[in-house]
Parts: sequence; structure tokens; C-alpha cells
Amino acid sequence: MAGEPNAVTDIELLRHGGAFSHYQLTPLTGKKHQLRVHMASLGMPLLNDRLYPVVQPLGTSDPARPLQLLAKVIDFIDPISGQARQFISQQTLVLCSES
Repeated sequence: MAGEPNAVTDIELLRHGGAFSHYQLTPLTGKKHQLRVHMASLGMPLLNDRLYPVVQPLGTSDPARPLQLLAKVIDFIDPISGQARQFISQQTLVLCSES
């Protein structure tokens, strides 16, 4: 029986090219593995994901093939000061030439 969703993510296609696509994922909740689960359930698992949709054995990770998931921007209200905070990563994904 289906219940109320407990994890919500906005998903936007930024670029589609060949075998891979580039999405912007905006989680509206903060559940563990939420982005990975949502993409895998849509039939679009994250590149090099060792957990979804199929768990890979321990010890089989390859540093040359990192998970293609990047927290590019994180913003929130600081719970102590009440100040708006934003952090922007300069990292890029392997398959993306632009940030």
C-alpha cells in the first residue's frame, strides 16, 4: 500500500547527450541516500553508484571511477546566528565541461 512520500526531490534535466544526461537535483527533504534512490527508481542511476540500483561487493571501489554526484551549492539559515549561509563548490563532474 502506497503511503505519503517521506522524501521529495525536484529533478531538472540540464543536458542530454548520448548515453549520459546531466541533471540538477534539488532535495526538498534530507533523507539518507534520497538523491541516489530517486534517480535509480526512475531508471537513471547515478554514474558509478556502488549502492543503487545494485549493491557492489565491499573492496571493489575504484578511485578512478568516483560517484558522479556533486553538491554544487548548499544554502541554509544558520540555526545559531539566523544568518543566511551559502557555500559553492568549485568542483565539477567528470562528464561535465561546465559547472
